[in-house]
Amino acid sequence: MKLAIYGAGGLGREVLELAKQINAAHPRWDAFCFVDDLHADRQLKGHPVVTLESLTANDYEVVIAVGEPALRRKLADKARTAGFTLPVLVHPGAQVSTDVTFHEGCVVCYGTFISCDTVIGRNVHLQPNASLGHDCQIGDDCVISSYANLAGQCQVGPRTFIGMNAVVRECTVIGEDAIISMGAAVFANIAAGVIAMGNPARAIRANDDKKVFR
Repeated sequence: MKLAIYGAGGLGREVLELAKQINAAHPRWDAFCFVDDLHADRQLKGHPVVTLESLTANDYEVVIAVGEPALRRKLADKARTAGFTLPVLVHPGAQVSTDVTFHEGCVVCYGTFISCDTVIGRNVHLQPNASLGHDCQIGDDCVISSYANLAGQCQVGPRTFIGMNAVVRECTVIGEDAIISMGAAVFANIAAGVIAMGNPARAIRANDDKKVFR
């Protein structure tokens, strides 16, 4: 089996390194490529950049490697519709409790800590050194950035982005399509579809365009 990395930017290159480190510990993929439907027919990090339609589901698994939650959802749906499997990638240097539940397409980077009975939805990306306490529930297509720290029993809605070094109090509920800014301290529930920042974190405006990076 081969691995196609859907996204040929910085996060795609990071996922390539993650996949190679997984392979070094437990050989899993015979080859790698990047997928970029708009700028294919080139090389990146010594691997071909191709379109999704040029690949076959019998030969390739597809991992999503973009940081925008809404775009993660779109690309994952496209890959599933074409018949591709979305594998779970967990770095051998992550600390994951034995009873954590992963759904398809999750990416767990080096140094991530996930405590007991936590459930990770489909196509979630956990950046290096993120920390999730016990009994957390992370919705589909979320991105949890480096050094973000969620205490126990937090619930995060689908397509939410949590920035670097954000901290979230235990039992907090964060709605879908929200953005929690880097360094935010979340002590109370955050509504769906808002951008929240500060200490304590407060919603400053609606996330109308569902876009993190502007």
